[in-house]
Amino acid sequence: MADESFYRILFVVLYALFASVRVYYRFVKLKRTGPEKAAKERRPFGKAEAVISIAIVGYFGSIILYMLNLSLFAWTQIPDYPEFGRWFGVFVALTNIPLLAWIHRTLGRQYSPCLQIRESHSLIMVGPYARVRHPMYTVLTGFSLGMALVTANSLVICFAILLIIPFPFVARKEEQMLLETFGDKYREYMEQTGRFFPRISRKREANPSNDSELRTDN
Repeated sequence: MADESFYRILFVVLYALFASVRVYYRFVKLKRTGPEKAAKERRPFGKAEAVISIAIVGYFGSIILYMLNLSLFAWTQIPDYPEFGRWFGVFVALTNIPLLAWIHRTLGRQYSPCLQIRESHSLIMVGPYARVRHPMYTVLTGFSLGMALVTANSLVICFAILLIIPFPFVARKEEQMLLETFGDKYREYMEQTGRFFPRISRKREANPSNDSELRTDN
């Protein structure tokens, strides 16, 4: 069984990989293509955004405490934590890193860290957005929870859970903005996709006179 210092190093490596993708697409890539003005003002800072802000501060604060390994906070480590849980967290975190790059690559210049519509905004329905409307939130959820499992730290796990609770409310607000912008086109897109995960396909009952299947991506 590996000691805690090994998992701390592993934690740093995983976060460095994740952060490198975020930094490249959020700053380096966007800087090369040039900034784009917003066509609509971003939505007001609401309760969901406030909870996320508090959770982010708590999440990274708990991560710092975990990395410092202060004896005062030794009680936050979960005793007899199964090593399988840590490696499952590593698997989940690693899986979400290439997905993050895929999402950013698909979004291109239309990525925005806040809720706003850009001047040349178009409805993206390819790549991960072909089946899921908010894959970014799915990836952030998976990575945050995965990394929390790696730490086996109760504070990190609690703040990771708190971090993802407001996502459905923020996604709903984002969908309202897109409905106002794209109307029926986005409404039809919503019927064909899942919010955070692909919908389960439903097949039409067999018809001897028709060999084709009607697929609706729920």
